[in-house]
Amino acid sequence: MLKPMNWTIFQTALASWALATCSHAQLLGSSPQRDIKQGAEVAKLVERQTGLCSLPLTESYLREVGERLVVAADDPRWKFTFQIVDQEEPNAFSIPGGGIYVSRGLLALLEREDELAGVLAHEIAHVTQRHAARQQRKGFLPGLLSLPGNVVGSVVSENLGALINAPVDTVGGVWLSRYSRSQETQADRIGIRTAAQAGYQPAALADILQRLDRDAVSLTCKERRFSIFDSHPMTQTRLKDIQRRATSLSPAAKAPVAADTAAFLAKLDGLWWGENPEAGVFHKDQFLQPVIGFSLNLPKGWKHRNTPQYVVSVEPNQEAMLMLGLAAPGDPETIGQKFIEQMRARARLEPASARETSLGNFPAFLATYTDRSGRAPIYLHFLWVTMAEKNYQLIGLAPEQYRETLRNAALTLRPLTEAERGAVNGKRLRIVAARGSERLEVLGARSGNAWSPAYTALANGLEVEAPLSEGQLVKITRLEPVPR
Repeated sequence: MLKPMNWTIFQTALASWALATCSHAQLLGSSPQRDIKQGAEVAKLVERQTGLCSLPLTESYLREVGERLVVAADDPRWKFTFQIVDQEEPNAFSIPGGGIYVSRGLLALLEREDELAGVLAHEIAHVTQRHAARQQRKGFLPGLLSLPGNVVGSVVSENLGALINAPVDTVGGVWLSRYSRSQETQADRIGIRTAAQAGYQPAALADILQRLDRDAVSLTCKERRFSIFDSHPMTQTRLKDIQRRATSLSPAAKAPVAADTAAFLAKLDGLWWGENPEAGVFHKDQFLQPVIGFSLNLPKGWKHRNTPQYVVSVEPNQEAMLMLGLAAPGDPETIGQKFIEQMRARARLEPASARETSLGNFPAFLATYTDRSGRAPIYLHFLWVTMAEKNYQLIGLAPEQYRETLRNAALTLRPLTEAERGAVNGKRLRIVAARGSERLEVLGARSGNAWSPAYTALANGLEVEAPLSEGQLVKITRLEPVPR
């Protein structure tokens, strides 16, 4: 299975696709039952297009904290769930009906349970208050997919839609959930009250928001692809309002789920930080998938993205594309011949060539078409291949000048070598104990910390030069290989 890595706009883009079918007024006027029904559809898209983390210990902890907050919120209209999305950027979002999602990137920046509770309570409030604002964003897939009257815009687009488990036009017209300042203020005020009723320090929400803000500022414009504040705008007025109102709230006398700091940090140990290498990695224009065990060389200079369902590469001017994703069950030739029959029946189009082939030890079937129904010829390459007992489909679309580029790229799909597999690694969150009077720079060198002392200080709420106490627990990251 392909997993997400870099296409962060999909975080709430396709997750909010179901909302795009109704107006804001309609959504506000709908029933909670309709919200829950819509949310179930949106949840499927979150899983397909963003991906969920399989971290049983951390997931169980997240649910336990979330369920305590649900009891405090006391609103039985909703079906709340709490899950971790496989997203490197710090983020949290909710969907209609009660789905709450927290990214592994945000979890890595938490210092204590109160902060997690503040974030979850805030998202619970967005659900109970039925906030639903949207802003359209630019799509990523090429405009050639919607050419009127073109075979590419009908039969092939339908085929692509099946490949990505969403209609192509929803990918081309991306939606990103946004909240107004008044909605954020309302969610803050309700959220911190809910957190206090559940036994948590209400001011902790302001603490994590400030840390997330410092994290966003620490990145260069080139590094920063997404911030939680893109969908949850923050101002100093907002922070002051949280802090002021928190002073009037007294937390209920309840013990935390994690007994102490050590127990809390143990829930985070082992998180991938940054890119998840299990999802596959890009080494320049080469994509390597260590779990399934394949490599694909994508066209040089094109824009590459990776999601749970597919890897896609698009020519900078969106004139051509190459996409690899999961295909229907069956052997490659049977799947390919069925597609050829579909093209023959619906588009009266015969393949320029169709043949069995192999990619290393992988059996494959390749069909090539020329679509001349539009203003200019479009060349289409379809490759089906069986790898690790799963079927994959590679689709390439391009005008004449990119025909060989696509064909050559498609034929680079092959098994990973052992050397390539061993070269795939990533940064993993680990917890280490400091020595008395040790500073972060020394601790980092001793423990193999991949973070700089400055970022280690940010992630732990510390001063860079402050001496650490004996046994003080510090979050670091280490470069580790993907488990076999």
